[in-house]
Amino acid sequence: MGSDTRTRSSGASLAVGALAAALATRRVWEWRQVRRNRVTIPLPAHTPAGTSAAARVVCVVPMFQERDLAEDTVRFWRRLVQDKIVDAVVLVTTAKESDEAGPSTHALLRKALADGGSDAEGVVLLHCQEVHRYRAAQLDLAVDWARERFAADAGREGLWIGVYNADSRPEPQTFEELRVRIAAEPGVRLFQQLVDYVIPDREGSGHIAAGNSVLQTWWTLAHYVPRNTHGYVGDTLWSRTSPYSTFGHGEFIRSDFLAFIGGFPRYAYADGLLLGWVARLAGEPIGLLRSRDIAEVPRTARDLVLQQTAWLRGLLNFGVTVEWCRSQGLLRLSDAEVRLLRVRHLAIPVAWGLSTAAVTAGITAEFHRVIRGRSSAAGLARVAALASYPVLPGLVATTQQQRVLGTGRRVAGVLASWPVEGLAFWPALHGHLRRGQQAPAKTPR
Repeated sequence: MGSDTRTRSSGASLAVGALAAALATRRVWEWRQVRRNRVTIPLPAHTPAGTSAAARVVCVVPMFQERDLAEDTVRFWRRLVQDKIVDAVVLVTTAKESDEAGPSTHALLRKALADGGSDAEGVVLLHCQEVHRYRAAQLDLAVDWARERFAADAGREGLWIGVYNADSRPEPQTFEELRVRIAAEPGVRLFQQLVDYVIPDREGSGHIAAGNSVLQTWWTLAHYVPRNTHGYVGDTLWSRTSPYSTFGHGEFIRSDFLAFIGGFPRYAYADGLLLGWVARLAGEPIGLLRSRDIAEVPRTARDLVLQQTAWLRGLLNFGVTVEWCRSQGLLRLSDAEVRLLRVRHLAIPVAWGLSTAAVTAGITAEFHRVIRGRSSAAGLARVAALASYPVLPGLVATTQQQRVLGTGRRVAGVLASWPVEGLAFWPALHGHLRRGQQAPAKTPR
């Protein structure tokens, strides 16, 4: 009996040790990617003369229950239009939002635009009367406006639609980089820019927001960039099934591609993910822009769980996208490639959810062994190795805001945010298996 107990205990320790070693290896690899990708995504060496400014760029910002951000959103985009950085900006509200709780987002935007007078020219406010579960209806309305406005001099191949959230504040050089890439790579019809996630400068932001901004930016640099780069330039089975997509903000789509797929996807939640998946399954490359979209993270633990749950539910919609592409005749990958891509996409939410549970269980098991006086030195080493997994991203500052925060606040933040993010996997999985509500009426940031 005692021998069996010792054997089981030894086996558990070996399993925890193997988990710690695997996670440490993963973090080392991520750290190398983060260091490389903070600054290194070069622009094309040569751009055909006179072609970088030919494209028309219209940015679309769907707005729903964005009262706190309405005025600042108008101020930001009006400045870009005045400086002729973009050709037009379309703010789109929805009939889903009422004014029962005070002035609606639409009313606040209309007032902000009126207060700007002629300075607001080029910033257009539309109101989507179609009540649809997802925001694709708002996006399609804005695309129709842009085509009517610019079709004469741009045509569908010269018109580009950028999608941003109300809290997005893209770097101004984004649009020059986009035009350079359009000229250098005329066959590319989608681009996704990188995102720096920041703490909202509003009441209620604390350690959770600080930690999430660190972890989200870390994931983008450590995982999204290499997946996109590998899938974009390679032509092997592994590169064609590299699991990456678009984000739903900081994405640019040529108008003819939207016409090709019938508009923004509205058959499931998370049009940003769906759009990129459709492109991947249809054999369309997704270019990567190094200029950043500066985007806010959720302020509270509750909002973070709601957001991550919604994102995870979106990630679980890949199979639905495959069937939709097949029904529309858009599928260009082989059956084997689709199966491999499905597995690699599924691994993302599963690893996301299970890593938190595995690390927590490993720390608990080893700590219990240490308390009982079994292998204290080795046990403490394993506990330290596992506990370092969520901490390490906090030791590296990837944005200016993170540098200002300092190491102490970054580490405290990731320790607060990391377990909260992991909790979101379980309600997302439960909702997906029950085929219930896919997302909250509004996904928090």
